[in-house]
Amino acid sequence: MKRIFLFLALMALPLYAMAGVFDITIAVDAYSPYYQSFSSVEDMIDELDTDQILSHFAGYDEDTSSADVEMNFRGVPITLSFGASSTKLILNIPSIGVYEEFEGADRDDSVDMLKDWFEKDGGDALTALQKELIAETPSDPIAGNPSSLMSRMVSMDFDQAVNPDSSVEINGETKSDINANMISIFAKYGNYTTDGVKSKEYAIPLAYTIRFNNSKNTLAIRMPISMVSVEDSKAYNLGLGLALGYYVNDNWKLTPSVGYGAVGSIDMGSVGQIISGALTSVYTFKLKKFDILMGNMLGHYKTIPFKTGDYDIDPDIQNTVLRNGLNFIIPMGKVTSLELFGTDTRYYGSDLFIDTYNEVGFSYGFRKSVDKETGKGIKNYASQLRGGLTYLFSDESHGFTFNFGFVF
Repeated sequence: MKRIFLFLALMALPLYAMAGVFDITIAVDAYSPYYQSFSSVEDMIDELDTDQILSHFAGYDEDTSSADVEMNFRGVPITLSFGASSTKLILNIPSIGVYEEFEGADRDDSVDMLKDWFEKDGGDALTALQKELIAETPSDPIAGNPSSLMSRMVSMDFDQAVNPDSSVEINGETKSDINANMISIFAKYGNYTTDGVKSKEYAIPLAYTIRFNNSKNTLAIRMPISMVSVEDSKAYNLGLGLALGYYVNDNWKLTPSVGYGAVGSIDMGSVGQIISGALTSVYTFKLKKFDILMGNMLGHYKTIPFKTGDYDIDPDIQNTVLRNGLNFIIPMGKVTSLELFGTDTRYYGSDLFIDTYNEVGFSYGFRKSVDKETGKGIKNYASQLRGGLTYLFSDESHGFTFNFGFVF
């Protein structure tokens, strides 16, 4: 019996990550059903071991007993069953219209037929299942919620472009433009509740910024690293991106960016990859006592296949994203500033559990520039230290993010 469900888990779990509790109900012959919840895939699979089933059903015979298993993966019901003294294995996933029967010479043969179906004909069903879970799951690690890979990539593309310290001088005039390269080291902690499911994010968004001499233009190389905890399960994320900051004039900056992100989780049984391209416009309105930055971003984010063994895993999620916001930059002296901001983010394309959310927040910090004589002329070295808090809210989700970073 365990072989059946272990195989299904290995083949399909990368396509339906569990965000909360795994629910399973086992019914054998005329015995009363056995029900249990789990917080990990591994624990659920262990419960399907023949010895474990025998501990709940003393008369269980893995060759002749009827067996019905109902699994609830975040609201998506999946059932597998054998009739009494029957070799016919039935797979049923009603939410995506999948019903398949596999009848071999014995039950092991039926399991092999199920495996062949997944490898040869089940790709469309698995893709449909993953799409369903991204659309209906409050904490899928790939897309559809604030702690997902896609949401973090959207936020990073926008935040990289809307950088208050690159648009407002808060320490007076210098002898040269800022033309020294800079390293950014940030720490980020996020805490969200989405449809009752709690998630936490721990991130280190690293970046190296190349500043071009005699201009404000920059090229940023980003490598975000993060870990997301959903209940007791963990997902790990790694990304790589490029962003070119080009000043049309002193007040208007355009930032085209491209990115790649990957997420994987043994606990949640999930893996995915996303590529992205975005263009962000930032215009600075300079007033007497403060500056207003207006940011407008248009981006496209798409999953790409992840190949493992004989399988190409790809939920085929494609979304065009609009993110718009206003930042109010208030100088608090020669080297410090307060930033107040608000953003609106909207996704268009593939169905997501959350496709619209808003954020408000603030940051506070300092930026200092020092001119130094070098063999190649005057170099301006800058350092900045900022910390801030962001509150996110939508109809289905709310939470906060704390950021603290140092640039030198």
